[in-house]
Amino acid sequence: MDATIANDEARLQADIEALRPRCENTQELYREVCALMFFRYGMTPTANRLYQLVRKGSMSAPAEALQRFWSQLREKSRVVIGHPDLPDELKTTAGELVASLWKAAQAAAAESLAVLREEARQEAAAAVAEAQAARQERDTLVETLAATRERLAQETQASAGLRRELAELGALHANQAAKLDEARKELNAQHAWLNSVQRDHEIELDKLREQSRRDLAAAEAARRLAEETTARERAAGERLRQALEAERTAMAASAERHRVELRDTLSLVADLRQQVGALEGVAGAANAARDDARQQLERLRGDWTETQARAANAEARALRLEAELRHAAELFEARLAAARMEGAPRKSARRRGAANTD
Repeated sequence: MDATIANDEARLQADIEALRPRCENTQELYREVCALMFFRYGMTPTANRLYQLVRKGSMSAPAEALQRFWSQLREKSRVVIGHPDLPDELKTTAGELVASLWKAAQAAAAESLAVLREEARQEAAAAVAEAQAARQERDTLVETLAATRERLAQETQASAGLRRELAELGALHANQAAKLDEARKELNAQHAWLNSVQRDHEIELDKLREQSRRDLAAAEAARRLAEETTARERAAGERLRQALEAERTAMAASAERHRVELRDTLSLVADLRQQVGALEGVAGAANAARDDARQQLERLRGDWTETQARAANAEARALRLEAELRHAAELFEARLAAARMEGAPRKSARRRGAANTD
């Protein structure tokens, strides 16, 4: 049964496809499909079924074609029923049959029309929603297109700027390449000059090393001579210091002796003054004693003057010895400083020579 229905559906669809080239009018195509379904395949055509099979025109086209089909069928049936050759019973039966068919067709058509209207309403609502969505999508696309155009303009400007920068970079690269070639040439020339200078420097360095060796030998000889001279000066200074100490000791002893003699003389003078004072009371005896005392006093004064002169001479000798000692010490310090100053450059030269040798 299912295979038969499927076969009928396939043959019906094939017949409809065969009718399409011959029936360019939509209403005519729907009318022919109604006749094909009703008379050839025994199917009751409905507007929904017609639209599913034909899929042409609006939803009202199959309903209108179906109404015309039933109207034409009813008119043709009335003509046949009104034929004078038919019996009355057959006319009545045929009329009732056609009336029932008409009512059934009308009910089916009304039902199909209601279904088609509901489907049309739903499809219209869906179409409105789709149109609204399409308008929103269109607005979005317009905005996107405007933004895209603006971004494209910006990208075009940026691309032009990048092209200019690329051209500038190309020119800069060429300039830098030329400068690099010049720098390489100059660097090669500098390397050649540096090699020449290095060779000259090595020759001069060898000369300086030889001169440093000679200076080092001379400095070593001068150092030994300075050490010997310093040793002699130190020995002479030590001898001079010892002589000065001995002279100071002798001067101190002499001064002590002179102080003792002076103290004794002063004591004697005091005694004499006492004696003179004692003798002044005696006039007669005092004259002779006074003369003696004067003579003795003169002698004592002469001794005291001689003692003072010897003390002055001893002090002058001590001062002279101190001056000579200071002069000898200054001379020793000057010679020692000169020897050190003379040895310092030689040591520096010896150190530079040792560093160059390393």
